[in-house]
Amino acid sequence: MRIVVVDDDFGVLHSIKRVLSSKGFDVVALQSSEGLEEYLPDSNLLLMDIRLEGERGTEVVEKLRAKGFNIPVIFITAYTDADAVVSASRLGAVDVLKKPFSSQELLQAVKNALEFVPKLEPSYSKELKVVGSSRAMFEVFKKVGLACQNELNVLITGETGVGKEVVAKLIHENSPRKKGPFVILHCPAIPWDLFEAELFGYVKGAFTGALVDKKGKAKLAEGGTLFLDEIGDLPYKLQAKLLAFVERKSFFPLGSSREEKADVRLIFATNRDLKKMVEEGKFREDLYYRISQLEIHVPPLRERKEDIKPLVEYFIALANAELGTSVEGVEEQALRKLMDYSFPGNVRELKNLVYKAVLETRFGKIKDFALHEGKKHASFEKALELLLDAVPEEELPNLLERVELYLIKKLLERCSGNKSKVASLLGISRNTLESRLRNLK
Repeated sequence: MRIVVVDDDFGVLHSIKRVLSSKGFDVVALQSSEGLEEYLPDSNLLLMDIRLEGERGTEVVEKLRAKGFNIPVIFITAYTDADAVVSASRLGAVDVLKKPFSSQELLQAVKNALEFVPKLEPSYSKELKVVGSSRAMFEVFKKVGLACQNELNVLITGETGVGKEVVAKLIHENSPRKKGPFVILHCPAIPWDLFEAELFGYVKGAFTGALVDKKGKAKLAEGGTLFLDEIGDLPYKLQAKLLAFVERKSFFPLGSSREEKADVRLIFATNRDLKKMVEEGKFREDLYYRISQLEIHVPPLRERKEDIKPLVEYFIALANAELGTSVEGVEEQALRKLMDYSFPGNVRELKNLVYKAVLETRFGKIKDFALHEGKKHASFEKALELLLDAVPEEELPNLLERVELYLIKKLLERCSGNKSKVASLLGISRNTLESRLRNLK
């Protein structure tokens, strides 16, 4: 079998050729795309560097696709450019290897590629500013690229503040539906008795106060993408309604007997463990499998500290543009302070910290950040350590729910049973609070 490798780094080119040749492959090694086409008709696989000297590997492959070359492609890169990785996957790449990679990783990628029958579609790439240079985000971008190639329902998981909505928008903006609307339905923000009206719409006279016909989010997203955020908070009794919509891609507006079709791409997000909720009978198993045909997990910021510096630089640029300031960067000690912080609020918290610091600094470099740590944070962590030491190992599986229920009950006592106030203190909606209380009991 013949494999063509294109990389302008001679050392990388030589290493790849040595590894593949040792396994019996016929390897053609090129330092540019010049003369590439003459080797492709008799080749089985193309390994292409994304950034070549004077050209981009993704653009080379895009031109090859336009000429009818359907050879499987593995892209290789030393960088984690979101747009490049997404574009690579969108072009039908079997895999994207991040340098440095091991011989085993290379051989496994080649093995997978040679078993792959590519499904190639036109490129719908778009320049987007997405920040993240870590290997963890590299994997996220690869999955985003896969999501752009099809109409599968996508479930985006991750803690609050990691950027699930940003990932959903990235999928939409790189899909064939990019010219259509991107409509958000934030589930916990809607009173549950109005959820169907908000999603499906209603006709005049459907209920008291329905004075005119109103389109729901499903209709407003026609031709585009409907993003249902925090789907894990949806009460069990409403999950059957959503399941029917997901399965049929059709719905009845409240008060209407006429079924309407929904030409939408569905993307869901949650900060909850839906698999565990399924096991506990709190989330429908059939709905879970329907909405998670492709699952993308966005890791918390504390697990990808290398993303902090580029994120800070990005947020400074945004803040300068919005606030009319001229902040030039961050002092080294201030950046180290961020690197040592746990970021319970993730990227959202980092953005807020940067914006506050930019406002206070206005010119020059940021010298410090007003982190929400200190003695209280240290004592909180110490209390958690004592708790873990006191709990027997066999009781650990139920510890999280017990702590959450205890916290909510104590706050309810302090707030004289005022659920709205407790929800505000916890930074969640009243619907979310009530949903969690039901699930925890």
